[in-house]
Amino acid sequence: MKIEERIREVVDAHVQSLTSDLVRVVAEQDAQWRMELDRVVAEAQEAREAREAAEHEARVRQEEHARLREENESRLREETAAAQAVMGATHSRREIRVETLERLLGAVRRIDESNSLTGILGALIHGAAAETSRVAILLVDGYMFRTWDHQGFEEGTSPTEMPIGGSGTLAAAVALRQSSFVPPMIEGRESTVPEFMRVPAGHTGLVVPLAIGGEVVAVLYADDMFRSVEQEDAPLWTEEVELLARHAALRLENVTSVRTVEVLTGTD
Repeated sequence: MKIEERIREVVDAHVQSLTSDLVRVVAEQDAQWRMELDRVVAEAQEAREAREAAEHEARVRQEEHARLREENESRLREETAAAQAVMGATHSRREIRVETLERLLGAVRRIDESNSLTGILGALIHGAAAETSRVAILLVDGYMFRTWDHQGFEEGTSPTEMPIGGSGTLAAAVALRQSSFVPPMIEGRESTVPEFMRVPAGHTGLVVPLAIGGEVVAVLYADDMFRSVEQEDAPLWTEEVELLARHAALRLENVTSVRTVEVLTGTD
């Protein structure tokens, strides 16, 4: 065999080996790319489905919030109209009631216009303070209550941080997620009620929980310590304050839901 033929055979064999290796590498790379593409497509599909689910839930919550807001405003408008239509009430009492309802409607609107947790709580505490003597918002932080803000308390009588179990009334409001009244002080009987919540007989103390997604994140405390016990409409303020607190809780949940969607969709 001539040397040229031997060289040609060696070269042909080497080219064939290289070609075989190249085909194998390309096939393996193609399979790897296909697997990676399938993974990326699956992840994108999951992300899209999660985003659509979050957007749907947010829309449902927003629609529910809008419906409840309309019901609250409709109720306030109806009460305003009813108060204006009452013929047996004196002119001064009718004016006071209308002013109260207008004040409540204004507080509801300020809560709705707030887009932050601080803004909503601030609108709530100012709205509640306009209806009674003393108000405070306590945040639930683990096993502790931390004072967020308060109004109407004299120096040295304002709320301080304390364990949730330090007050049966506050603990029950958190555990049951229900509003409750503070038992009045009875002379000569020792009380376990925190000092800032102690109201004498003839006055009313109220605790309203604020829940987001079924979990209590704060409580609103209010009382009529400086209200005259002779006022016949004194108990009405508890309904007004509870209405504001429940509306604020709805708004807090709505804002929290919107922010969750913004994070998931990357629109924040």
